[in-house]
Order: sequence, then structure tokens, then C-alpha cells
Amino acid sequence: MEEKFDAIIVGAGAAGLGAAYRLAKYGLNVVVLERGQRIGAKNVYGGRIYTHVFEKEIPEFRKEAPVERWVKKERLTLMNSDDAVTLELFSDFSANDSFIAILSKFNEWLGKKVEDAGGLVIPGIKVDDLIAENGTIKGITAGDEKLYADVVIDAEGINPIIAKKAGLRDDWKPNQVAVGVKEVIKISENTVNDIFQLNEGEGVANLFLGYPTNYALGGGFLYTNKDTISLGVVIRIDSAIAKRIQVYDIIEDFRNHPFIHRILKEGSPIEYSAHLVPEEGLDGIPRNLVGDGILLAGDVAGFVLNRGLTIRGVDLAFLSGLLAAETVKEAHEAGDFSRASLSSYEEKLKNSIVFSELEAFKRASGLLGNLRFYETYPQILCEVLKDAYTVGENSRKIYPILREKMKGRLSLFTMIRDVISAVRNL
Repeated sequence: MEEKFDAIIVGAGAAGLGAAYRLAKYGLNVVVLERGQRIGAKNVYGGRIYTHVFEKEIPEFRKEAPVERWVKKERLTLMNSDDAVTLELFSDFSANDSFIAILSKFNEWLGKKVEDAGGLVIPGIKVDDLIAENGTIKGITAGDEKLYADVVIDAEGINPIIAKKAGLRDDWKPNQVAVGVKEVIKISENTVNDIFQLNEGEGVANLFLGYPTNYALGGGFLYTNKDTISLGVVIRIDSAIAKRIQVYDIIEDFRNHPFIHRILKEGSPIEYSAHLVPEEGLDGIPRNLVGDGILLAGDVAGFVLNRGLTIRGVDLAFLSGLLAAETVKEAHEAGDFSRASLSSYEEKLKNSIVFSELEAFKRASGLLGNLRFYETYPQILCEVLKDAYTVGENSRKIYPILREKMKGRLSLFTMIRDVISAVRNL
């Protein structure tokens, strides 16, 4: 491992593999180091990926990518402990498709694309430290081995070990990250189609508020794979601490909710995983994304957008990797890997959808910190609609029911203000 590379990439996620793919296509000598024993071994993800960035970079994407199902139904479900209210949109999203994937399989496929382009991907390598000479990053150490390069692209993910050593970011704070737990439930393809009224290849993306997180900040999710279902809960860490929630138990409570149990009664859990997720949006991005000889890409840079209705990370990470590669190519041609030279990466990001999307929804993070959206509204809505749909000798109108359920819990002024804020910012 004494060979010098044009670029070393830490982490074989979407960001790292995106950077490696473009650099390899440019003919640069690039290596990706992945601490997992295989590509994708450390990847945990709910299940949905948006296509636009991948289609632009990989022309054969639709024919080759390991897609489980294409999303045709969007669902938002509010829950209390017994009931659920669901809003569903059925549409042909072909103009702006998203698909459901098993991220480990998807990244394995991306890794193969990197190797086909001439890049080198080495799993089972844990990067321990950076090699610095006169303040400039010149490579990495992995155990007793040293590996040198003109530049290091740090795409290590949510745990910022290398980024901290480079002085580019601090540890995440509890209000900046969430913990996600996920189960994969084995169920037949025909059963999935029957339960969700889907044709072959069609999928459902269902987000949940309220009961799944024990009414803490966060939400639940359900994605239909080909012959499995991904079911999970994501809770912001500060909220989990405040409510003393045992995160490892909450996924089982969610799975046993009457609404979910009816869906999954014929299935059996075959996989369990947990992962941290950036939640801060634009405010979670460090002030400096580059240093002398190093760039940050993907989750370690905070490039995840949660706007309540949609959660995006993989496509933004992949694009950040492509832009990092473009910057490295320019620096290679100029023979200058200083911070000043690499700072064009930050400009590229600001002129891309990575920053434009995060900027457009910059208030979403603050709005999603409003506990009423998780604790108060799901319970009130379920209670009001249950009473409104109950027919008997004393059937009631909706408004008196609403006033009764809101009493002592929520004022009309507060509800109107929250609704206006949600419409404006989400």
C-alpha cells in the first residue's frame, strides 16, 4: 500500500462511490476504502431514492439499477394508540420518479460501476487517521499501513471521525441527529400487491406521525420492497432522551399497532438494523467543507433534507460526490490541492440542488421541532374522525367534537398558526 493515488475516498456510500465513479471516468487513479467487510455492509436506509441525479450521470441507470419497486402511492398516516387516519396520493410520478431499494444492494451495484470505470474499491479497511505534512492532508493511515494521495474525499457517513481530525466539524449534538431503527419483514410479492392494491413493480411510500415514536419528534415509515416490507421508526435523540424512550423496543410497539399488524400478519421479521441520521438541514452543514487536501461529502457534511413529507439523502449525497470529483479534477489539472483551490467545491454546491433544496426548506427543521405535530394533532384528528363517523341515536357534528377534543390541549389560534406555518414551509 505504498502506491500514491490521485484521490483516496473514505467510505463506500452514495457520496464516496459517486465521487469515485466520476473520477475513474476521468481516468484518475482513485481508491475507495470501506470499513465494512463488503460494500453496503454498513449501510442502513429506510428505502426510497430519487432518480434524477443518477439518470443524468449513469445513462443505463433504469436498465441496470437494483430497483425493488417504483413509488406510485404516497401515504401520510397519523396514529394514536388504537386508530389511524391516512391521506393517500396515487399518481404516475414518471416525470420525477423515485424508487424503493435495498441500499446495501444499490451501493454494491454502484461499487461495480466504479470498478468497471477503472476505480479501486477495497472493503474491510478502517481508516484510523490522516497523514498531514505542513498542515496539508497527504493521505491516511489504516492500522500499520499508510496510503498517500493528492487529496482525500471524506465520505465516511454520520460518524465524523476523520472530519474531526481534519478540524472541519465537531460531533453532532442531540438535537441535530435522529436514531432510526428498521425491520425488514419477509412477505410474498403477491401478498404485498394484494394488501396495497399494486400492480407488478409498483410501490408504496408511507410515513407516519404520532404513536410510532411514542409522540416524540420523529416518525415511522413503511416501504414496500419486492417481496419484503421495510418498517421503521426515526426519533430525534434529544426528544427520545426527554421522553425516556427505549428505542430498541419502539419498533416492536409500532409493528404490533392494530393498523400495522393487519398489514404484516402474514410476514415475519428477517432483519433488524439501526443508524443515526442528520436532521438539522442547512444549519447542520459545517462552516468549512474543505481544507488543505481534503473535502467532505454526503452525510458527514449534513446533506440530508427532511421536509416532513419527503426525506432525501442518497441523491444529495451522490451529487455532492460528483461535485467533489469535479473539484478534484480541476485541482489535479492545476496541480494545486490547497484549501483555496478546493474551495470551488463549496461554490459548486451552492449553485447545485444540494444547497438550493436545503435553502428552500431551511425552516422545515425548526417547524418539525414543534411537538404538537407529533403529540397533539395525530391524537386529536383520530379522536375527532372516529366520533364523527360513529352513527347512533346521538350523532354529532364535527365542530362541537373538535372543540371538545381541543379543550385543554390546543387553542384555535395556535392550530391556525401551525397550519399556516406548515403550508408555507413544508
